[in-house]
Formats: sequence, structure tokens, C-alpha cells
Amino acid sequence: MSVVLWIILVVIVLVMLLAAWRFLVVRSEGSAVVIRRLPADTGRRWRHGSMRYRGETLEYFKLRSLVPKADLIINRQDVDYMGSRELDPSEIRLLADDATVHSLKVRGVRYEIALDNAYSMGLVSWLESAPSRRLERMDHTILQNKIDRSKRRDR
Repeated sequence: MSVVLWIILVVIVLVMLLAAWRFLVVRSEGSAVVIRRLPADTGRRWRHGSMRYRGETLEYFKLRSLVPKADLIINRQDVDYMGSRELDPSEIRLLADDATVHSLKVRGVRYEIALDNAYSMGLVSWLESAPSRRLERMDHTILQNKIDRSKRRDR
């Protein structure tokens, strides 16, 4: 067998292993989701995939992708929840009947994520449990100086 055939065979085997890993590992660890980036025509541009939560981030893996890393990573602090809606009639044939569509704005980019009821509650809970981005971290030195000043005034 020539070297070229061996290289082609190795590439095919690697692609198959990567596809198997993506299908078995990623899908077993995440939630089924359908997502699209806006603006999009009604009922179009939905992408099936899997999402999983990793602390402060949400990782989205496209169903038809072989990339070993997440196709979209969303940091919880960067998300503005814009609300939810029921499916349009044109979307019902593409998505699950009980799906709810959630609108998110992530660093100025709008997305719609369609999830069933259980996963919808999980997404909203994950977003609501995020600390406010306006929350300032107190510097311990400044706090100590304030305490010292108040003690001096009380004397």
C-alpha cells in the first residue's frame, strides 16, 4: 500500500473517532437544544445541538460539527435575558411541541434557544442565580480604613 493511501486511511479513522467522541461523550453530558442567531427568517436557521453548564459558562456543541471544542461559549455575566415566547406555527414542525423559545442577548448578539419545559427551567435558574455584574468587589484595605476611621470618630 502506498504512503498516500495510509495517510488517507489514518485521516478517515481520526475523523470517525472524533465523530464518535462528539456523538457519544458530548451528547451524553448535555441537554438537547435548538439555537439560532438573530436576525433570522421565521422558522429558519435553527441549529440542533447539545449544551452543558460549566460553572459560569454555557457550552453549545453543534450536532453536525466535528470540532472537539464547544462551538459557542456563553459566559453567564455577559447574558441579558430578553424573555420567552411560544413556538410560531412554522416552527412547530421543526421543534418539539412543548418547546419554549428563550431570547438572549450575549455581548450585543441576539440568540434564540428552544428548550423543553424542564431544560427551560434549568436555563432560567442558571441565569437568575448569576451574581449581578454591577456587584463591586470590596477592597479589604479600603474596608479596613473605613473601620479605623469610624473607631477614631467614636473616641
